[in-house]
Amino acid sequence: MDTTLLHIFRLQVEHQCYAAVLAEQEARTALRGEYMDIGRFFASIQSCLTAVANISKALWGQSGRYAKEREELRISLGVSDDSPLKSTSMRNNFEHIDERIDWWYEHSVHKNYSDHIISSGNDFVGLGDTTDVFRHFDYQTGEVTFWGMRYPLNPILAEVKRLHSVAQEQARG
Repeated sequence: MDTTLLHIFRLQVEHQCYAAVLAEQEARTALRGEYMDIGRFFASIQSCLTAVANISKALWGQSGRYAKEREELRISLGVSDDSPLKSTSMRNNFEHIDERIDWWYEHSVHKNYSDHIISSGNDFVGLGDTTDVFRHFDYQTGEVTFWGMRYPLNPILAEVKRLHSVAQEQARG
Protein backbone atom coordinates (compact mmCIF):
# COMPACT_ATOMS: atom_id res chain seq x y z
CA MET A 1 0.00 0.00 0.00
CA ASP A 2 1.28 3.43 -0.87
CA THR A 3 2.53 5.31 2.23
CA THR A 4 0.26 8.29 1.55
CA LEU A 5 -2.80 6.06 1.25
CA LEU A 6 -1.76 4.13 4.37
CA HIS A 7 -1.46 7.42 6.28
CA ILE A 8 -4.87 8.62 5.10
CA PHE A 9 -6.54 5.36 6.13
CA ARG A 10 -4.88 5.56 9.56
CA LEU A 11 -6.31 9.07 9.95
CA GLN A 12 -9.74 7.76 8.95
CA VAL A 13 -9.54 4.91 11.46
CA GLU A 14 -8.42 7.34 14.17
CA HIS A 15 -11.33 9.69 13.43
CA GLN A 16 -13.93 6.91 13.41
CA CYS A 17 -12.56 5.46 16.67
CA TYR A 18 -12.90 8.91 18.22
CA ALA A 19 -16.49 9.16 16.95
CA ALA A 20 -17.33 5.72 18.40
CA VAL A 21 -15.85 6.63 21.80
CA LEU A 22 -17.78 9.92 21.89
CA ALA A 23 -21.01 8.11 21.00
CA GLU A 24 -20.39 5.56 23.77
CA GLN A 25 -19.86 8.38 26.28
CA GLU A 26 -23.10 10.02 25.15
CA ALA A 27 -24.96 6.71 25.51
CA ARG A 28 -23.65 6.28 29.05
CA THR A 29 -24.72 9.83 29.91
CA ALA A 30 -28.23 9.08 28.63
CA LEU A 31 -28.51 6.20 31.10
CA ARG A 32 -27.48 8.25 34.14
CA GLY A 33 -29.70 10.18 36.44
CA GLU A 34 -33.17 9.68 37.75
CA TYR A 35 -34.74 9.37 34.29
CA MET A 36 -33.14 7.49 31.44
CA ASP A 37 -33.31 9.23 28.09
CA ILE A 38 -34.05 6.20 25.91
CA GLY A 39 -34.24 8.14 22.65
CA ARG A 40 -30.87 9.80 23.30
CA PHE A 41 -29.40 6.44 24.30
CA PHE A 42 -30.41 4.61 21.11
CA ALA A 43 -29.44 7.57 18.91
CA SER A 44 -25.99 7.40 20.51
CA ILE A 45 -25.81 3.63 20.03
CA GLN A 46 -26.70 4.10 16.36
CA SER A 47 -23.92 6.69 16.01
CA CYS A 48 -21.50 4.29 17.68
CA LEU A 49 -22.51 1.42 15.39
CA THR A 50 -22.06 3.66 12.34
CA ALA A 51 -18.56 4.69 13.43
CA VAL A 52 -17.59 1.05 14.10
CA ALA A 53 -18.93 0.05 10.66
CA ASN A 54 -16.86 2.85 9.12
CA ILE A 55 -13.79 1.45 10.89
CA SER A 56 -14.62 -1.96 9.43
CA LYS A 57 -14.99 -0.52 5.94
CA ALA A 58 -11.63 1.29 6.27
CA LEU A 59 -9.94 -1.94 7.35
CA TRP A 60 -11.62 -4.42 4.97
CA GLY A 61 -13.72 -2.42 2.52
CA GLN A 62 -17.48 -2.72 2.07
CA SER A 63 -18.39 -6.42 2.47
CA GLY A 64 -14.67 -7.28 2.59
CA ARG A 65 -14.17 -6.06 -0.97
CA TYR A 66 -10.70 -4.62 -0.25
CA ALA A 67 -9.52 -7.10 2.37
CA LYS A 68 -6.37 -8.01 0.43
CA GLU A 69 -5.49 -4.43 -0.48
CA ARG A 70 -5.94 -3.23 3.12
CA GLU A 71 -4.03 -6.07 4.78
CA GLU A 72 -0.97 -3.86 5.33
CA LEU A 73 -3.17 -1.31 7.13
CA ARG A 74 -4.61 -3.99 9.43
CA ILE A 75 -1.16 -5.41 10.15
CA SER A 76 0.24 -1.96 10.93
CA LEU A 77 -2.60 -1.34 13.38
CA GLY A 78 -2.51 -4.82 14.91
CA VAL A 79 -6.00 -5.81 13.74
CA SER A 80 -6.62 -9.49 13.05
CA ASP A 81 -9.15 -10.90 10.62
CA ASP A 82 -11.20 -12.23 13.53
CA SER A 83 -11.49 -8.75 15.06
CA PRO A 84 -14.84 -7.89 16.69
CA LEU A 85 -14.81 -4.75 14.51
CA LYS A 86 -15.25 -6.68 11.26
CA SER A 87 -19.02 -7.23 11.28
CA THR A 88 -21.32 -4.44 10.12
CA SER A 89 -24.55 -6.42 10.49
CA MET A 90 -25.87 -4.64 13.59
CA ARG A 91 -25.26 -1.22 12.02
CA ASN A 92 -27.14 -2.49 8.97
CA ASN A 93 -30.12 -3.38 11.17
CA PHE A 94 -30.24 0.16 12.56
CA GLU A 95 -29.51 1.88 9.25
CA HIS A 96 -31.97 -0.18 7.20
CA ILE A 97 -34.74 -0.17 9.80
CA ASP A 98 -37.32 0.63 7.11
CA GLU A 99 -36.59 -2.65 5.32
CA ARG A 100 -36.68 -4.55 8.62
CA ILE A 101 -40.08 -3.06 9.47
CA ASP A 102 -41.48 -3.92 6.04
CA TRP A 103 -40.22 -7.51 6.33
CA TRP A 104 -41.54 -7.81 9.89
CA TYR A 105 -44.99 -6.48 8.93
CA GLU A 106 -45.27 -8.95 6.07
CA HIS A 107 -44.03 -11.98 8.06
CA SER A 108 -44.91 -11.45 11.71
CA VAL A 109 -47.70 -13.73 12.86
CA HIS A 110 -48.73 -11.75 15.95
CA LYS A 111 -47.61 -8.22 14.98
CA ASN A 112 -46.18 -7.67 18.49
CA TYR A 113 -43.78 -4.80 17.89
CA SER A 114 -41.22 -4.03 20.60
CA ASP A 115 -38.44 -1.47 20.09
CA HIS A 116 -36.03 0.73 22.07
CA ILE A 117 -35.97 -1.52 25.12
CA ILE A 118 -33.40 -1.20 27.90
CA SER A 119 -33.57 -4.05 30.36
CA SER A 120 -31.74 -6.89 31.97
CA GLY A 121 -32.01 -10.13 30.02
CA ASN A 122 -33.63 -11.06 26.75
CA ASP A 123 -36.79 -12.73 28.03
CA PHE A 124 -39.78 -11.13 26.38
CA VAL A 125 -42.62 -13.33 27.48
CA GLY A 126 -45.69 -13.24 25.29
CA LEU A 127 -44.22 -11.24 22.44
CA GLY A 128 -44.04 -14.12 20.03
CA ASP A 129 -41.14 -14.44 17.61
CA THR A 130 -37.67 -12.99 18.13
CA THR A 131 -38.34 -10.82 15.08
CA ASP A 132 -40.95 -8.96 17.13
CA VAL A 133 -38.12 -7.49 19.25
CA PHE A 134 -36.19 -4.85 17.33
CA ARG A 135 -33.61 -2.73 19.19
CA HIS A 136 -32.87 -3.94 22.70
CA PHE A 137 -30.00 -3.17 25.09
CA ASP A 138 -29.16 -5.49 27.97
CA TYR A 139 -27.47 -3.27 30.54
CA GLN A 140 -26.07 -6.25 32.48
CA THR A 141 -24.24 -7.83 29.54
CA GLY A 142 -23.69 -4.68 27.48
CA GLU A 143 -25.22 -6.38 24.44
CA VAL A 144 -27.36 -4.79 21.77
CA THR A 145 -29.86 -7.26 20.34
CA PHE A 146 -31.91 -7.03 17.17
CA TRP A 147 -34.25 -9.88 16.19
CA GLY A 148 -32.29 -12.20 18.48
CA MET A 149 -28.92 -11.27 16.93
CA ARG A 150 -26.53 -10.31 19.73
CA TYR A 151 -23.85 -7.64 19.38
CA PRO A 152 -21.50 -7.47 22.39
CA LEU A 153 -20.54 -3.81 22.78
CA ASN A 154 -17.95 -4.22 25.54
CA PRO A 155 -15.28 -6.17 23.57
CA ILE A 156 -15.96 -4.05 20.50
CA LEU A 157 -15.47 -0.79 22.40
CA ALA A 158 -12.36 -2.16 24.11
CA GLU A 159 -10.91 -2.86 20.67
CA VAL A 160 -11.98 0.58 19.42
CA LYS A 161 -10.15 2.25 22.32
CA ARG A 162 -7.02 0.16 21.76
CA LEU A 163 -7.12 0.86 18.05
CA HIS A 164 -7.70 4.57 18.62
CA SER A 165 -4.46 5.01 20.52
CA VAL A 166 -2.49 2.91 18.00
CA ALA A 167 -3.95 4.76 14.99
CA GLN A 168 -3.41 8.11 16.69
CA GLU A 169 0.23 7.33 17.41
CA GLN A 170 0.89 6.07 13.89
CA ALA A 171 -1.01 8.86 12.15
CA ARG A 172 0.89 11.52 14.09
CA GLY A 173 4.27 9.77 13.96
